[in-house]
Amino acid sequence: MQSLAAYSLEATVADSSKRHLRIDELIDGWLTRKGVEDPRASDGDFTSKTGDGTGQFSRRYTASSVGATEEVELLETADTGAVFTTTLEVTVKDGNVTVFASMGATPGKSAVAPIKVYPRCPGVIRSLIEEFSDWTFAGQELPVGRAFDATNPAATYQLCGALRSEQRRLPLIVVSIDPDEQVWSELPAKAADQLIGLADVAFVDAESSWILTDELGPRDSCFLGSVRLYWPVRRLDGSHEGVTWTAPRLMSFGEGDAGLNRFLALLRRTVMSTAALTMLQPSCFREVQRAAAKEKLDSVSGPQRNEELLARNERLIADLDEAQRTIDRLQWKLNASAYAQRGLADDIAEGEPQESVDSEERAIPPMSGETRYYKKIGSGGGVDSLVKTKKCNHKSSNWTSAFKGDQAEKGLLKLEGRNDWKSLAHCSACTGGGRWRVNW
Repeated sequence: MQSLAAYSLEATVADSSKRHLRIDELIDGWLTRKGVEDPRASDGDFTSKTGDGTGQFSRRYTASSVGATEEVELLETADTGAVFTTTLEVTVKDGNVTVFASMGATPGKSAVAPIKVYPRCPGVIRSLIEEFSDWTFAGQELPVGRAFDATNPAATYQLCGALRSEQRRLPLIVVSIDPDEQVWSELPAKAADQLIGLADVAFVDAESSWILTDELGPRDSCFLGSVRLYWPVRRLDGSHEGVTWTAPRLMSFGEGDAGLNRFLALLRRTVMSTAALTMLQPSCFREVQRAAAKEKLDSVSGPQRNEELLARNERLIADLDEAQRTIDRLQWKLNASAYAQRGLADDIAEGEPQESVDSEERAIPPMSGETRYYKKIGSGGGVDSLVKTKKCNHKSSNWTSAFKGDQAEKGLLKLEGRNDWKSLAHCSACTGGGRWRVNW
């Protein structure tokens, strides 16, 4: 089975029984919406409202002296014959309530090939996050499905702090809403909604992206209508691991809702597939299961015989865990290898994530007689940080010759490594510091 996604929620509550009761009600509603007639049954078939209309489910409860668990498994068959599985585990132990959900798919026919699917957040997980505001993952508050407005200085510094925090355990996506470059205005809100529980989303405008550049450096900033995914890990040189989609790359997905939906599907797959390989099942679920098994065996065969059986069972479980970890590692290597072998043209056609590709364009020196356009993304030490960009759509009357632009000139020298331009003009209508036209 190919792992598609995983979600992990934990909360410490005053009344765990009350919380578990409400979770049960939300699970009932989820199963009912799926088409299950009796959601409290131990198992059964139902007419699914998706795919080819067939589905099965099971629901099991386990109680022991240390806590209680509940496991719900939902199987739905797609039109292609592929079977999609959603497993939900709920554990109540020591005043903590833990929910772990995993999604997977099994192909309808035998073939050594990845399953091209773009999963969405299960409805029950969305309901749980919207119902309770105290869920965490590894100590970090869970994303609640709303984009963070970082378009004022205080909020931008707060965003920088979140990006640099050593306690961050989840991806953080930043969207530049530069009005001169932005591709889809609805992207921040829709990305936050679809990545609820897995990734925080923030948006910056042209001015606040300057602060981002000054604080993180141009390499780790987000500007000119781009989208940047920051993983919660750093490279050896201290820069942020991540993926950048520049505005031209985003345009390649297509205009309007169709293009936006294609990009959102890719964004979900990128984050969810990573979560599937890196979010581990909480140990509390198995601890309760093992305690229940031990208590049951004690009542039948006595404690001594029970210890022998449990020791053997522990070894089998450890072997199974190691086998699953091996499968996950091999799947990760397979995905990484397939990605590395694809060329840039295939990446753009498929919409696969890449590090920013405009670095190749910047490496090509300007030719004599060429006109290039640049935009300011930050400043510091008397030097503007500039990046090569496209021509704006403003009137020619907005362009004025720049007789004195020391910081911009120094920025051009730093970017292109030369200062032999013929003329320099500035667009007064462009926001965020404007745009520079340089004739070389």
